[in-house]
Amino acid sequence: MLARDIVARAARAYRDEVAYVDGDRRLTWGELHRRSDRLAAGLQSLGIGKGDAVALLAHDRLELVEHWWACVKIGALRVGVNYRYATREIAHIVRDADAKALVVDAALRDLVASEVGAFEAEGRMLVGLGEGHGLAHDYEELLTRGETPELPPLAGDDPIAISYTSGTTGLPKGAIFTQRGLRDAIAWLNVNVGLRHEDVWVNGLPCAGAAMVFTAANAVNGMTCVMPDRGFRPDRFLELVAEHRVTSTILVPTMMTAVLEQLDRGDYDTSSLRLICYGSMPASPTLIRAAKERFGCEVQQWYSATELTAAPVVILRDAAHRHAIASEPELLTSCGRATAAIDLEIRTAEGEPVPTGEVGEVWVRGDVVFGGYLNRPEETAEVLAGEWLRPGDLGRMDERGHLYLVDRKKFMIISGGYNVFPVVVENVLAEHAAVREVAAVGAPHPRWGEAVVAVVSLQHGASATPAELIAFCEGKVGKWEVPKHVEIVDELPKGATAKIQKHEIRGWFRDDPSRLPWASGA
Repeated sequence: MLARDIVARAARAYRDEVAYVDGDRRLTWGELHRRSDRLAAGLQSLGIGKGDAVALLAHDRLELVEHWWACVKIGALRVGVNYRYATREIAHIVRDADAKALVVDAALRDLVASEVGAFEAEGRMLVGLGEGHGLAHDYEELLTRGETPELPPLAGDDPIAISYTSGTTGLPKGAIFTQRGLRDAIAWLNVNVGLRHEDVWVNGLPCAGAAMVFTAANAVNGMTCVMPDRGFRPDRFLELVAEHRVTSTILVPTMMTAVLEQLDRGDYDTSSLRLICYGSMPASPTLIRAAKERFGCEVQQWYSATELTAAPVVILRDAAHRHAIASEPELLTSCGRATAAIDLEIRTAEGEPVPTGEVGEVWVRGDVVFGGYLNRPEETAEVLAGEWLRPGDLGRMDERGHLYLVDRKKFMIISGGYNVFPVVVENVLAEHAAVREVAAVGAPHPRWGEAVVAVVSLQHGASATPAELIAFCEGKVGKWEVPKHVEIVDELPKGATAKIQKHEIRGWFRDDPSRLPWASGA
């Protein structure tokens, strides 16, 4: 069975039921199947075949889902392009994937206006979506060229999509999803998370990247997915929850923080929510407790990665949250236990198992593991060891199988010979009543090699001094873990998926040492 078989069966089983909501527009399962068939036939009329990349630059809208399934059906490679990227990054993605066609939302045409001529000269076909796009081909016209596409034979290892990361270093890199990986990712997501046909689901993460899997997973159970209305905004998210009686959602912690703040500003009905999932970056216990108390519904923490086809493979379930809040607060710093989708081990860099409770590298094995990075064999070799994925996370596992991430390997701080895991420092600072968001990084230090530096934003209306925040950490972490400097900013930098960009923060202090008090002699 392939992913294209799943959506065809969903169309038969739930033909007249609503699959997607986008503002005032609705798309039933039957309509989704028909329109994606027609788009697939239209793409084939342009010469698009199995293995050809078809990129899409668009807001999260109904056509984004049609494009996804059209590509899946004919074995073309779906390439999502995040509209939050700069023109330089967009052009890189199009060329790196060697996209044979690019679908452009008319509202976003200015992002590629300077590249249109070059794209066409390179033989790339440009398809406009919406009124006034002025491009050579029109999306809706393509849907008139045929009713049914020719379905080529596909195998489990065949690539199905190229998902570009948010680019923590340099230009975005493309992760190759496979037919087998996508099929298993959407199936395991539903099974392990407990999503059901009656749910109304909102994916708060942008669909250009790996999070598209969260929006396509409803093909397994036929539930309704509400599109976030041209991007995530906390006020609009809460309006959608009330308007559509949303029951379940996935947010990153920065989004959850913004939603909790928005609840303090207005009166919103969130009584329909039964499940809030969060993940993609560490969430402080303070934030988790606040969300659990404020929403009064089930919560789940997910551990996943683009390289795992976005499948949540480790989950801290609601019962564990309740137990942690009642009697074992440290459990809130865990991301849960491995699901049946994968094998999970903690090993040394050389692949040797480490004893229970000791820190090592996270190794994962399962059919959801991706097929490597496009055009980057050396980076692929760094993360794939046979059937095993090394996603670059450092963690430990307790005797009950709970995984505790201590941070990304590349962000570990070595201060005076001691290993410092930033998440430990961040969790302590997050307990301070004035702290809204925090990131800890290593900065060059003449004596210690690296020193712990924290960058924080404060709660609206709150005040705190750097000295006060440093003193707050004393006695709660080791002396070598106490920040040597705290910088207070209005907002922490975030990437296209709303994750805090630690690499950018680290660059502040490495590129401009004068920001550090010891560099200036203070």
